[in-house]
Amino acid sequence: MPKGLRLLIAKEVKDLLRDPKILIGLILFPALLLPLMGAAINVSTWSTIEKASGNLTAYIIDDDGGSVVEDLQRYASENWINLTVTSGNPADVVKTLEGGGTIVYVPAGFSQNVTSNTVGSLILYTNFKEFSIVEFIKAQRVSDLISAFEDAVVKNKVEGSMPGSDPNSVLNPISVEHESVIKGTAQPISPTLLQSVVRLQGLMGPLVIMIVLILAMQVAATSMAVEKEAKTLETLLTIPVSRLSILFGKLVGSVAIALLATIANVLAFTYYIGALTSQMSTGAAGSDLISLGLVPSVQGYLVLGLTLFGALISALALALTLGTLSQDVRGAQSIIGIIIVPVFLPTIFLMMGDISTLPAAIQLVLYLIPFTYPVLASQALITGNYGPILLGLVYMAVFTFATLYIAARVFSTEKVMTARLAFRRKGRREV
Repeated sequence: MPKGLRLLIAKEVKDLLRDPKILIGLILFPALLLPLMGAAINVSTWSTIEKASGNLTAYIIDDDGGSVVEDLQRYASENWINLTVTSGNPADVVKTLEGGGTIVYVPAGFSQNVTSNTVGSLILYTNFKEFSIVEFIKAQRVSDLISAFEDAVVKNKVEGSMPGSDPNSVLNPISVEHESVIKGTAQPISPTLLQSVVRLQGLMGPLVIMIVLILAMQVAATSMAVEKEAKTLETLLTIPVSRLSILFGKLVGSVAIALLATIANVLAFTYYIGALTSQMSTGAAGSDLISLGLVPSVQGYLVLGLTLFGALISALALALTLGTLSQDVRGAQSIIGIIIVPVFLPTIFLMMGDISTLPAAIQLVLYLIPFTYPVLASQALITGNYGPILLGLVYMAVFTFATLYIAARVFSTEKVMTARLAFRRKGRREV
């Protein structure tokens, strides 16, 4: 490598690393955000469960005084819920309770209706103050208690009317077990749990990828604009190095930063997925998610890294090309503000959906956007369907080379100095 080109690359890397927006936005931001999110999910989940579990006190206003109410209180105490008797208008009493506090109102004739095979009605009053998860969990625990007690009452009636029979087989004559075929192997996991893992992963991955791509484009576009605004581009053009070498040096310097950003993102995303799957292990009744095939493979992370790196290179090449047409930093930022739209589109369409379900025209548009493929790669970490993504790598390479060709043509002419694409405050522009 020519000495002059080495010096240009070293200069560009040093300049980029001195910029706090790059160090924080591209490298430290994803490296800290996703691990913090994963840790926050663990801490918040366990603290919420701990606060909402254990012994719970609810209240009961009994206008019935029958035997079924006594059975309900005894059943509640056996299930770590203390039904404390109180009196008054339930709508007024519940206002005095803490958030999540519940009153079970038993109207007169409840026990008589239940024992005579007539529907007995209860009313649950719950006080919500902060609308927190703990409040909802407390309310749900009381509701689940009533449902479980209802099942117990029904089983007792079945045993009384059908001696010697199994109440469970009478009430639930069909047993359903879920076997989800994952990567060709049937696994004992429900579709609901599987959907939770996939959706939690597919929600945050595209969002962080979008933020990193936007920051990368802003950095690359403004790097050329800074040279123009600071009047240092003229000095660079006078040194005994070809203009293409200057352009190549800026690109390689940006690529070095992009590589650091890619490594930070993939490592952070790995930690984030690990935090999610550890939570799902509890929901899967102790199932080993690695054996279920729900934990991404090393090959999956490699594909994710390649697509993210390719998208970053594409973004840098596009931003650098447009940056050569900017008069100043404000003009470069205005241009990036316009071309951010193609970065947003894949995230908006794919965060909560599948590309195969979209209309054909929208699918075509998304496949033509090179920034779609990192989002698809983050979703394919579990499915393992990397075929379209590998083709996307080829497409991103073609897009990048085409963009760099245009940049080289512009940079090899006087347009690199004479271009005056800028956005004034009133929205007018000069060329």
